[in-house]
Amino acid sequence: MKPSQSSVIAVALLTQGVAVGMTYGILPVFLEPLEAAFEAPRTEISIGQILMMLALTVGSITTGVLLDRGHARRVMLTGALMLSTALFVASRATNLWMLGSAAAMAGFAVPSIGPLAAASLITRAFHEDRGRALGVMSMGPPLGAGLFAALAGWLLLSFDWREVYLLFSGVALVVLVPVIALIVPARFESASAPSGEGSESADLQTGEAGGVGALLRRPTFWWTAGIFALATGIATGWTVHVAAYLGGLGLAEAEGSTLLALQYWMGVPGALVFGMLADRVSLTTLFVAMLGTASAVFAGFATGPSPLVVSGLCIVSGFVLGGVIPLYMLLLGRRMGPDALGRAMGLSNVVMLPVMAGAVLLAASNYESEGGYGLALSVFSVGLLAAIGCLFVSNWSVRTR
Repeated sequence: MKPSQSSVIAVALLTQGVAVGMTYGILPVFLEPLEAAFEAPRTEISIGQILMMLALTVGSITTGVLLDRGHARRVMLTGALMLSTALFVASRATNLWMLGSAAAMAGFAVPSIGPLAAASLITRAFHEDRGRALGVMSMGPPLGAGLFAALAGWLLLSFDWREVYLLFSGVALVVLVPVIALIVPARFESASAPSGEGSESADLQTGEAGGVGALLRRPTFWWTAGIFALATGIATGWTVHVAAYLGGLGLAEAEGSTLLALQYWMGVPGALVFGMLADRVSLTTLFVAMLGTASAVFAGFATGPSPLVVSGLCIVSGFVLGGVIPLYMLLLGRRMGPDALGRAMGLSNVVMLPVMAGAVLLAASNYESEGGYGLALSVFSVGLLAAIGCLFVSNWSVRTR
């Protein structure tokens, strides 16, 4: 591995870890403190996750186009500054409207410094062993999510939630801006597509706005995006409620945040293992194993098992779902082409948004009506099996082109 490639991976790990950790990673830990502070029901607080994902969707499309046109440093610096500002606004929030605005701002910032930007950089820096590089890159989100979830849980024992948000705002500013300014190139280099299963990207024009329309006209894109929408939408939507779910099983707040962090951290070996296997094993085989296992885990959650069993299920869940990003990025890059990856990923987030919003609200309403999450978790288990169906139809669509 060249020194320049090592630097790219290091930046991708760091920026993703901070971006995901300080948004989705800490949100479950703050759910109950925010409920108490604003005297609001869980459904209203959970809407913050939807606002964040809605803004992320819009930001992904804009960011994807800019990345496909080669921009790098400017995009990532803008995202870093916006994230720091969002966390500062959250620390000053006096009502739910202000808190929601902060959530939306944070969501808009994530694509510029999260997996989308990192995958664009990795795809251009690595022409061989791209699966392994994407796997290493994808360790950033679970590492950051676990670190900041655990840190937030322990800090809330001694500090007010506003003070914790303010601290995280300063960390984002001090850590991200200098690293991006010094290491990230001003522009990405043009990418080359690796040979692999299901490549059909030849007619997607690099950096042209018309490429969005070309993607939307492809049935293969829609079925491929369906895999991501169901897997990521369900996992992300459920994450909002994990800490509260663990509390309902009798775990203390610090214990729940620690277990949540452990679940996030298990995504680190999961991302690495699935990424390395992707260079040697069929993506279809890996997706079926990953999604089938995740479906079984959610079915296990639905039974309301003991804390010990739940701990094991959380570990398995973190490991297998850690493979979603590297496998999907690799699959999308092969099918749509690396120079259309930004647009394709941005549009994938559009498809994922309603699934994520539905998962958040279904879990919240299930809890408020029945005091538990059994029905929602059963639906999530079936949804993950449906993602396997999208995979097979996507494969068929490629073969029949």
